[in-house]
Amino acid sequence: MAPLRERFILGVPLAVLAVTIVAVPVMVFGDDGLARHRRLRAQLEAQRQENVRLARQLIQLRAEFGAFTTDPRARERAVREELGWVRPDELVVEVPASALPSRLAR
Repeated sequence: MAPLRERFILGVPLAVLAVTIVAVPVMVFGDDGLARHRRLRAQLEAQRQENVRLARQLIQLRAEFGAFTTDPRARERAVREELGWVRPDELVVEVPASALPSRLAR
C-alpha cells in the first residue's frame, strides 16, 4: 500500500504540472488570451477618448441651450443660420458662385 500512496503523492503534482505546462501557454497565446486582452484594451482606450469627446460636446450643447432659453438674440441667430430666415425689411441678394472672383468662390 505504501508504494501506491507514494506514487499518488508524487504523481498528482507531476500531472498538475504537466497540465499547467501545456494549458498556460495555450490560454495566454490563444485567441482568448493575450491577443484578446490587447484588443479589449485598445477598444477601451478608444471608448474613453470617445467619451471625452462626447462630454465636451455635451458641455457645448448645454451652453447653447442655456443661451437659447435666456437670450433672444441667440434664438434669432440660430433661426437665421439654420433656416435662412430674414426680417421683412431685409433684402436678400443671391450671387452665383460663377460670378464671384476665384479667391472668394471657395
